[in-house]
Amino acid sequence: MATVRFSKELIERIEQQARAKMEPAVVKARETKPDNSWGQRIYDILFHEAKPVIAQVPVGWLKHTKQIEISEVGGRHCGMTFEFATPQPWPHEFIESELAHKRGSYGDSLTLKDHLVWGEFHAEVTAYHQRVQEAAKRRDEFVEAVKKICTTYSTLAPALKAWPPLWELVPEDVKDKHREIKEREKKEIVLDVDVGKLTALSTAAKFGL
Repeated sequence: MATVRFSKELIERIEQQARAKMEPAVVKARETKPDNSWGQRIYDILFHEAKPVIAQVPVGWLKHTKQIEISEVGGRHCGMTFEFATPQPWPHEFIESELAHKRGSYGDSLTLKDHLVWGEFHAEVTAYHQRVQEAAKRRDEFVEAVKKICTTYSTLAPALKAWPPLWELVPEDVKDKHREIKEREKKEIVLDVDVGKLTALSTAAKFGL
């Protein structure tokens, strides 16, 4: 086999492969965010007292929104947007209450305060972020371990011997190079000796001739 040395470029390519191998688990974890129905549930809790009054106002007089964005809940980062099944009336300026306040001067992102009413939602958000963080941690640990193997050895062969699954992360063009059989050039040496005569002399010597 040909000798394949670990260059900076090769190590980076293997790192990319390692990250790509573990990324689907992170993506899958991100897809497990709290159900979209939470948008309407949060909305109904926030505007429980105002809804009867809002229902009496002509539609054209109200601003409507298709979604609700929650930046934080009970001191826990959320960063989620939930779509409504149908657009909901929304105040032109959100008024702070014991349940929530607007995150900043612009946009309608809300911070849900530390209140018992958000207990279930807070628990779901916490569990979600833990799943994502754990998946990301496993990915990063895997990439770092693969990198360590590559930097421990100067060439590919001993690294593969130490951890055979590394082969799955090696780019195809490098695999092809690794598979190459390097035939050592055999230098033909011309022996300027009459071996037949040499043998005859050796044999004669045995008989004292």
